[in-house]
Amino acid sequence: MDDMNTVVFAIRGSQTFMDWAVNFRPAPASPQGFLDDPGNLCHSGFLSVAKSMVKPVAARLRALLSENPARKNCSLLITGHSAGGAVASLLFMHMMAETARSELTELTSAFKRVHCVTFGTPPLSLLPLQKPASARHRKSLFFSFVNEGDPVARADKAFVRSLLSLYASPAPGSSCIGNLSASLIHPGSKQQQQQQQQLANNPNPNPNSSSHTNPPNNPSGAALPVWKVPEAKLSNAGRLVLLRELPRGSSGGQTVLASQVTDEMLRGVVFGDPVMHMMRVYARRIDVLATRAVTGKHP
Repeated sequence: MDDMNTVVFAIRGSQTFMDWAVNFRPAPASPQGFLDDPGNLCHSGFLSVAKSMVKPVAARLRALLSENPARKNCSLLITGHSAGGAVASLLFMHMMAETARSELTELTSAFKRVHCVTFGTPPLSLLPLQKPASARHRKSLFFSFVNEGDPVARADKAFVRSLLSLYASPAPGSSCIGNLSASLIHPGSKQQQQQQQQLANNPNPNPNSSSHTNPPNNPSGAALPVWKVPEAKLSNAGRLVLLRELPRGSSGGQTVLASQVTDEMLRGVVFGDPVMHMMRVYARRIDVLATRAVTGKHP
């Protein structure tokens, strides 16, 4: 992207079985010699991949600079989706490190600025990785976009186990046996007549509930179901931006809302919609936001 004075380096996400095997090696490991804080343990699988990519990434960047020396005036943008975003985040933090030294850290000063933007990135480290507060990197950007509902953004080992249990659980207030018994009652039978009589005598089984006082999303007045979310060991990296779609406006256009959130805020939610992890969903929403930013039009 020479016309935009930006060199974009994209890290591929999970595609093969071996990639997923790396993803599920979450045991934290020390980033000693790779990041500034050796005590902030990181996902061992992603850390291993990031370390192995230092030399090839540095070689590729040197080749790009050799092809066109004017690229030294460009910014470097490291990006990735899913596991690729996790590795991109670690490589970015490695280039930002003050104590680590490698072929890649030597190239940090070769670019005007270094940025990192990721999409649907899983949790990475015990403490959230953030760019250094030094004046040197003041204008560097480190954003992580998360679609509301994307389970990978919360894919800590304990969360994944809890989510699988949630998938296997019956819907709140329902019972497979109860539903089966109800379906076996024959129309016109004495059992059905008794049920109809009970309903006529007590159409509102909850005396405290009222269609006038209960919110529209909970008309029965019953307590809403709660799923206990386990404590996560790992945290998300970067400045987190939550993307969500709002009801379409009068013009029929798509409305996307981007809200800055914290890792702590995400720890109490359950995200379980795999469709929200697809890169095309992220791309479409980012395109809507970018178009709105340029044109100033709000659907």
